[in-house]
Amino acid sequence: MKKDKLNLKSLTLNNFATFVNQEINFTDGFNVIVGETGSGKSLILDALQLVFGNRADKKIIRKNESFATVEAVFVCNSDTIKEYFAQLGHPFSGDEILIKRIITSEGSSKAYLNFQQCSLQTLSTISKRFIDLVGQFDNQKLLSEDYQMSLLDEYSKNTTLLTKYRDHFTKLQSLQEELNTLIEKSKTKAQRKDYLEFQISELEKVNPSNNEEEQLIELKNSILDAQKKSESFTEANHILSESNSSILSLLNKFELQVNRYDLLSEVESSQLIEAKELLSELSFNISKKLNTDSDDSELQDIIEKLDSYQKLKRKFNVTTSELESIYNNFLDEYQLLENSDLEIKKISEKINSLKEKCWTFAHELHSERESYSKKLSKELTQKVKKLRMNGATIAIEVQTTDELSKNGISKIEFNAETNSGEGYYKVKDIASGGELSRILLALRQVLSKGDTVSVFLFDEIDTGIGGETAITIGKALEEVSSASQVIAITHLPQIAKFSRTLIDVSKKQENSRTFSYTSEITQNNREQYIRDMAQL
Repeated sequence: MKKDKLNLKSLTLNNFATFVNQEINFTDGFNVIVGETGSGKSLILDALQLVFGNRADKKIIRKNESFATVEAVFVCNSDTIKEYFAQLGHPFSGDEILIKRIITSEGSSKAYLNFQQCSLQTLSTISKRFIDLVGQFDNQKLLSEDYQMSLLDEYSKNTTLLTKYRDHFTKLQSLQEELNTLIEKSKTKAQRKDYLEFQISELEKVNPSNNEEEQLIELKNSILDAQKKSESFTEANHILSESNSSILSLLNKFELQVNRYDLLSEVESSQLIEAKELLSELSFNISKKLNTDSDDSELQDIIEKLDSYQKLKRKFNVTTSELESIYNNFLDEYQLLENSDLEIKKISEKINSLKEKCWTFAHELHSERESYSKKLSKELTQKVKKLRMNGATIAIEVQTTDELSKNGISKIEFNAETNSGEGYYKVKDIASGGELSRILLALRQVLSKGDTVSVFLFDEIDTGIGGETAITIGKALEEVSSASQVIAITHLPQIAKFSRTLIDVSKKQENSRTFSYTSEITQNNREQYIRDMAQL
C-alpha cells in the first residue's frame, strides 16, 4: 500500500557560510551528495537541520553580510498530510510546503512555515514525523523503546488490536483515577460530611437566589420610602395641629384676641372662621394618611436577610449567582459522600471488568509481538549480513511485565551481536558508528514502507567501509528509496552509482574569497564522474 509522503524539492542557501546564493534541486528516490572533503557537503546538512528546527548560530552567516537565509520547498499531494498541516495552523494550497529560516548578524532568528511565522518546536515536531537523519545516533527516535515497539506493531499489523487495547486502557486509567479520588475522600468522609452539613445549613437559611435578593432590595427600598413619607406627614400634621404652637392653636389664640375687642369686621370674622374650618379639614385629611401600621418588624427581617446574603458572599468571595452554584455543589458532594460506598463498589466492578478485557488484549498483543519479533529478527539479520556484517545477528526480545501499560504487558529490546560469539548488546550501546549505521539501514529497508517517515538523510553512512560492503549499502539505500526519498552524503563511488540524482559540491577561490557551488551531474557525465571518484 502506497504511503502518504512528502519529498524535498529544493534547498536554497543565501549568504550561508561559503554559499552565496545557491539552489539545490532534489528528486524523489535516491539523491547522493558528493564532493571533496571541505567542499561544503556538511554545510548542506547543517542547513537542512535548521529547516528541521535546530537552533541557529550567527557564525554561519557569510563574512561581511548582515543575514543568512535557508529555504526548503517540499512537495506533497497527500490529503492526510495537508490535513495535518492545517491542524498545526499552517495550511498550504497546491502541493508545495515552504519552510524558511532567517538568521541575522545580531543573533536573532526567525522561522516561517507556509509564509506564517512559526516556532522551532513546530519545525521539530514536523521533522520528527517525516524526516529521519541517520548518523546523529543519540537523537534517533529509532533508539527509543516506545518507537521500537511501534515499529514492531506496524510490522506485526497490530494497529487495530493495539487501538482496541489502548481505548480500554484509557478508560481503565480514567476509572482508576475516579476510584482513587473516591477512596481518598472516603478516608476523611466523616470530617468532610460535618463540614458540608455546616455549610449547607448556613446556606439553607438563606437559600440563595438572585431573584429573591433583588426582590428583597426592592421591598426594603419601598418600605424606607413609605416610612419617609409617613415621617413627613407626621411632621406636617404636627406643624398644622398637633403642637401648642401649631397653626390651628395660633389661629385660636388669634381669634380670642380679635374677638375680645371686636377688632374684625363681619366679613373678616367669616373669613377667619372659614380659614379655621379649611385648616381643620386639611389636618383631618393628613391624619388619615398617617400609617398607623409600623413596618419596622418587616424591615428588620428584610435587612437581616440581606445582611446574611452579604456575609455569605464575603465568606466565599463570590456573587449571588455563584452562591447558588456553591450550594448545589455542596449538596451534590454530600449526596456523593452518602452514596460513596455504593459508588466505590460500582466503579470497582467496572474496573475489574475492564482489567479482564485489557489483560486479554494485552496477552493477545504480546503473543503477536513474540511471534513477529522472531520473524523481524530473522529478516533484519539477513539484511545486515547482506550489508557485509557477516557475523552479525539481530535478536529482538519481547518480555512480559507484571503491570499493564500503554503498550500492554510487553517490553522490547533491540539487541545485536556484531561478531559471532561475542555476545548481544542493546543496539544503542554498540560502539561502532559504522555498524550502527548499517543496522539502522537494515531496519529502514524492512520498515520504511509502513513508517510515516518520508525523507531519510544518511550522513557518513559509509564511514569505515569500502569495496563490496559499499556496494551492498548502495543497493540497500536504493531499496529504501523505493518507498521514501533518500538523501545521502558519501565519498564512495560504489554508493554514488546507485543514485537517481547525483549532486556535486565544489569549492573555489575567487578574489581572495571562498565560494561553494553545487551542480547536478547529468546522465551523460555520470559514468565518467563516478570513474573519476574511484581514482581519487
